[in-house]
Formats: sequence, structure tokens, C-alpha cells
Amino acid sequence: MTGMDAFPEDEKRWFMHIGYLAQNWAGVETTLDGIVRQLHVHHGGHKFEPTPPQAFKRKRTFIRKAFADRPELAEHKGWLETLLDTATRLAEIRHWALHSGWVTEGAENVTLNRYSKDDPLKWEHHKLTLDELYAAGEECAGLMLRLTWFGQVAFGIMTKEQLIENLSELSSEIGAPLPSDDPSD
Repeated sequence: MTGMDAFPEDEKRWFMHIGYLAQNWAGVETTLDGIVRQLHVHHGGHKFEPTPPQAFKRKRTFIRKAFADRPELAEHKGWLETLLDTATRLAEIRHWALHSGWVTEGAENVTLNRYSKDDPLKWEHHKLTLDELYAAGEECAGLMLRLTWFGQVAFGIMTKEQLIENLSELSSEIGAPLPSDDPSD
């Protein structure tokens, strides 16, 4: 018997989905780390940031600044913004899921509670369903692949054929579809 055996099955499902989201978000962060390091080492990022940023918000700011400063990367800025907007939205869901107290409302719904950023004596609330939490985890897995695709294309690290082969293998392992190289996807 483990400590988890003491929890009702409904709560175990929440724990599992939160873990799924957290693990897939870690893949997004690690992929962003790779992009940050490419920019830092090979594209002049070290000139305005002495050490690569660790926090998501700082990574996002750093990546935008580095792309703005490099004409050879300019053609990828629209695609980059789409990916960073998606990452920002998913980061907020992850933040709520991992850094809030939560009260289940039946098997499928939860209210997440945390102190307000603006008023330290006030609570903020966010409602979330089990399906929404799982979908955010799945979307993180897909975003990790799209960020990988983006980084490889923007920095020309692999040929497109090598990238497709590697991503196809990874995609089948995690069950996420292979991303398109079309920035509008």
C-alpha cells in the first residue's frame, strides 16, 4: 500500500492530469532552453544578457529581443510570436494547476484558488475541468514539437529530412501529431 491508495479515485485522476501537464510543460521549457542557448551562444544574445535566463517570462523576453536584433532571424518572427503566445497561455494554466489550492466539484470540475497578485489579502479563483487540464497537457506536448521544429528551421541545425525523421519518431512515442512547417499552423 502506498500513500496514494488513501486518496479517492477522482482525486487520483486530478493528480495524474496535473502531472501530465507538468511533465509536458517541462518539455516546452527544455526546448525553449535550447532556443535560448542557440541565441545566447551563436546569435549575440550574450551581448545583452550575460547568462541565459531560467524563468519562462525572462526566456520569452530574451528570445524576442534576440530575434529583433538579428536580421537573419527576422523572417521567423511571426511564427515565433504565435509559439510564444501559445506558451504564455499554457504557462498560465500550468501556473494555476501547480501553484493553487484546489477544491474539486464532483469528478470533473475544480475551482483553483490563489492569492491575488494585486491584493495580497484577496483570493483569485479559476475554474477548470479535468478535460481542459488534460488538453493543456496534450497541447504542451504538441508545442514542444512545434518549438523543436521552429528552432531547427530558424537556426538551420538539421536538414529538413533529418528533422522530419527525428520528430516522426518522437511524435509517435508521445502521441502528438507531427508539426507543420507552415507558421500559420
